Formats: sequence, structure tokens, C-alpha cells
Amino acid sequence: MNFARPSGVRAILLTVAFSNIGCAGGIPSIPNQPEAILSKGEQQFQKGKYFQAQELFKGFLAKHPGHDKSDYAQFMLAESYFKDEEYPLAAVEYRIIISDYGYSEYVDDALFKEALCFFEQAPKSHLDQTKSFEALSRFRQFLQTFPQSTLVEDVQRYVAEIHEKLAEKDFKNAMFYVRRKFKSSAMIYLNKVIEQYPGNDYWARAMYHKGQILLEQGDKEGAATMFEGVVNYSKELDITDDAKAELARLRDK
Repeated sequence: MNFARPSGVRAILLTVAFSNIGCAGGIPSIPNQPEAILSKGEQQFQKGKYFQAQELFKGFLAKHPGHDKSDYAQFMLAESYFKDEEYPLAAVEYRIIISDYGYSEYVDDALFKEALCFFEQAPKSHLDQTKSFEALSRFRQFLQTFPQSTLVEDVQRYVAEIHEKLAEKDFKNAMFYVRRKFKSSAMIYLNKVIEQYPGNDYWARAMYHKGQILLEQGDKEGAATMFEGVVNYSKELDITDDAKAELARLRDK
């Protein structure tokens, strides 16, 4: 494992910043002992003084590379950024734990929180969803790597929420083409919702509209399968009765 922190100019700047935080951040002068630095960083973190905590943890890592508590200091640095809602910076620091401290007890938490950093940066469904895909990728990695973790249920809830957001975006794209009667283009997005994002309201609506298109194309069996999926969906929607009616008509024929 690589325990060394960035050196050169950055290390010098960190050292200078660390020596000045007593004046700039209201933190009293502290000794150079690593345990004292960590203790002061924890105190500032608990008080919600995240900038001061960040400077202390960065100072620890600059002054004591390779210390047996470096992974803890690195994790707390990431946590300080996360609590301060500086998600891009937090994601970088969590990634350092994963890549440089693979032995650490904090790796699973770091991967979970890295995913949350991207989740928190993701915009509303009609905007670019790159951050949602980044979060989804890391949540899936977490489930594969730590299947017995106590965080699995939380991860699954976040995955479901991301799926719903991505399904909403693709469903709205499908409806754009449905309204313009570009059925083949609509089917691309409807199939994407059905195949990739099951188990939410947009999935059920995509099933219904795909059923309508298949019915127009003469594929009664395929349409019946779609309508049946809507009827069996766990929630009653405004399209449920229509799906039941379509299914009944198909079965009567």
C-alpha cells in the first residue's frame, strides 16, 4: 500500500496553513504530537467547525505520513468535507482511502460515502445524470464487495431512488416521441425503462404505453403481457383500470 501523501509544494502549503490555523480559525496552538492533533481535529469536528477540522487532519497527514492512524485521519478529513457539503472534495478524499489504504477498516464506509457524494451532486431528472450514474456504479460496487454489510439496505434504497430518477428521464423522452407518433423512437426509451429500471411507477407506465404500441402493431400477446404487468404492479395508478380493461378485451377475443 502507498501510505505517502502528496509532497512538494502541496506539503509545504499544508504545513504553512497548519502553522497559521491558530490565528485564522480560532484554534489554539497545539503540540506536534500526532495524538494531540487528532484529538483537536475530533473536537473541532464534533463542534461543527469543519474547516478547522479539515486543516488539522490535513496537517496530521502532512506531518506524520505512514502513521498507523493515517487511515483514520484520512477518513476524518473526508468526513469533514462531507459534513461541510463539499461533496467533490469529499469524494476525492474517500477515494484515497479506497485506493491507498485498502487494509483499512474504513474502506467500506468510504466507498458508501463516496457514492453518496455523487448522489448528493446529482441534479433533477431532466438535467444531465452523469453524477447519478457515478453514484449507481459505486453503490453496485459496494453491494458486490460488501454483501454482508449492515449498510446494504441503505444502499438498496439509494439504488432504487436513482433508478426511479433515471426511469423518469427516459420515460419523459419516450412520451415526447409518443406525442409525435414516432413509435419506434418511443419504444427505444420504453424498453430501456422496462429492462433497466423495474419496480417503480415509471416502469409500470412504460409497460402500459408499450402495450398500447404493441396493440396498434397487432401484437396482441405482447400487449397482453404488458397490460398484465401493470395490473400486477404493487400500486394502483391512474392507468391501472385502463390496463385491466385492455386486458379483459384481449382475453375475450
